[in-house]
Amino acid sequence: MKAALFFNSIASAGSIFWRTILQLMLPPLLLVVWGPSRYGEWLLVTSIPMFLSITDFGFTDAATAEMTMDVAKGKKPEAVATFQSISLLTLIVAVIVIAVSSLLLVPDQINLGSVLFDRELLLTAYIFVFYSVLMIYSKLFLGCLKASGHYAVSTLVYDVIQFSEGACLVVMAHFNFGFVDCALVYLALRTLNVAVLIVMVRVKMPWLSFGAAQARRSEIRRLWWPAMGAMAIPSAMAINFQGMAWIAGAFLGPSAAALLATVRTASRVIIQLIGIFSRAAMPLYARSVATSDHSAGRTITRINDGLTIFCLIPGCIAFAIFGRELIMLWTHGKLEPTQSLLIPMAVATLFNGIWFFRSTLLLSINRHASFAATLLPLTGVFILLAIPAARMYGLPGVAAAVAGLEFCCAVSIFIQMRRRK
Repeated sequence: MKAALFFNSIASAGSIFWRTILQLMLPPLLLVVWGPSRYGEWLLVTSIPMFLSITDFGFTDAATAEMTMDVAKGKKPEAVATFQSISLLTLIVAVIVIAVSSLLLVPDQINLGSVLFDRELLLTAYIFVFYSVLMIYSKLFLGCLKASGHYAVSTLVYDVIQFSEGACLVVMAHFNFGFVDCALVYLALRTLNVAVLIVMVRVKMPWLSFGAAQARRSEIRRLWWPAMGAMAIPSAMAINFQGMAWIAGAFLGPSAAALLATVRTASRVIIQLIGIFSRAAMPLYARSVATSDHSAGRTITRINDGLTIFCLIPGCIAFAIFGRELIMLWTHGKLEPTQSLLIPMAVATLFNGIWFFRSTLLLSINRHASFAATLLPLTGVFILLAIPAARMYGLPGVAAAVAGLEFCCAVSIFIQMRRRK
């Protein structure tokens, strides 16, 4: 278990490295080329994949957890049935999403408060619908590889190709390509990502047959509640992250959306670093539960708690104190956050890290439904509260709503884990 955890952690470290470099690279470079308002529009358009990537209704995450435990027990036929059932469902959902999203091509423009979606933005949004569908498929094939013990190599390959999407965006923005051209490049590279993952599945898992011959309606029904829980967590996070940016953009303008998103990205770097262990531990924790290896499960939980105490808390304090200077340096002075924005965002990061790391362990064994059932309603309540907060207090009001939501989520996860014991 320790050797597997080590190599998975190395893969996670590589994944976090590419993602962190991308997140640190994009805002300052795009702010210089496009300016805060144009960059804010891009952030709002690219929020669409986050929303639409949950349209598999959480079945991909639930299936990955189920397949991981089936493979650990040597039940490959059951894993094949799960894979084919979810593949068929994903295809049906993809067709529906693309058909409905075609409505974006009808109007010449859509006015959303302070944000005007003209023809270019609408076409860009439609291209990102196709990108979102490919995101779902790439997540499905990546989950298969993780379930069969190929976490390290599949994660590294996936993240390197994903990094190339952002790198190409910077190059195209520098040479003054439009949003539509940038979106098409994203689509092409995501297609490459899916193709590579399919080849890896065929090579690493020759026993996993494609098609729908073993797809079962009963399998989908069996995974229904775990899937609803799996959907609730990324749905709530997407609504939280992107929904708050949309509120800032609609009521305060695209520049405010750019500032909020940039501050939030900077505040979450510490979570991504700690997430090296959290992501690597998920398949191992699932195996420890499937094989009743209680010692391994306790070890993973203790390491998780130690990282929260000794890394997350100091990191959040440092961001609250030095975040303004770091963000101004990072964005070459294009963005200047106030202390009243940074402090609630640092508090939000602390509570987010506390509940998210624990929820990943529950998710890895499909025991997250109870927590997930409270997550979406909480998110909806605080999204609504953010609207008057934005009107009365500006961005600090939105940040306070984010912090309140994360605090309630942290309280909820502790209640759920105590009940589980």
